[in-house]
Amino acid sequence: LAFQLSSAINCLHENGMVHLDLHSNNILVHQNSIKLADFGLSRRIRDAGQISLNKFDTMPYIGPEVFGIIRENSRYLNTSEEDKQIEKLKKSDIYSIGVLFWELSSGKKPFADITYDLSLAERIAQGSREKIVEGTPEGYSVLYSSK
Repeated sequence: LAFQLSSAINCLHENGMVHLDLHSNNILVHQNSIKLADFGLSRRIRDAGQISLNKFDTMPYIGPEVFGIIRENSRYLNTSEEDKQIEKLKKSDIYSIGVLFWELSSGKKPFADITYDLSLAERIAQGSREKIVEGTPEGYSVLYSSK
C-alpha cells in the first residue's frame, strides 16, 4: 500500500499536479488497492502557489514547506522563486505521505494529544515530528522519519 500511495503521488507530480490535501480520510483502500480522494485543494503545479489553508483538522499532514509559501503569497514571485515554491509543494505532498506512513505504523492520528491550531503549525514548521513507533522495522520507519 505504501508503494501504491507513493506511486500515485509521483504520477500526479509527473503530470504537473500537486494534491496538497493528503490525509487518512482521503486515502481509500479497496481490495488492497489505493485510491486517492478529495482533489479539492489539488492544483496544476504552476497555479498551486495561490493557496490558503483554513483546515486545522488536517494540519499535521501539511508539509512545513507550505506554511512558508502561504506567508509569501502576498507578493509577486519571479520565475526562480516560483520554481522553488513548486519544489516545496511537491515536498509537502511527500511529507504528507510520511505522516500517513507514521499513522499506519502507530494506528493513531498524528499529534493526537495536541490541539490542531496555529501553534501546531508553527511547531511543525520548526521541525517538530512524531517519534518513531517502537518496534517498527528500520527500513519502514526511515520512510516517515527522514528529513
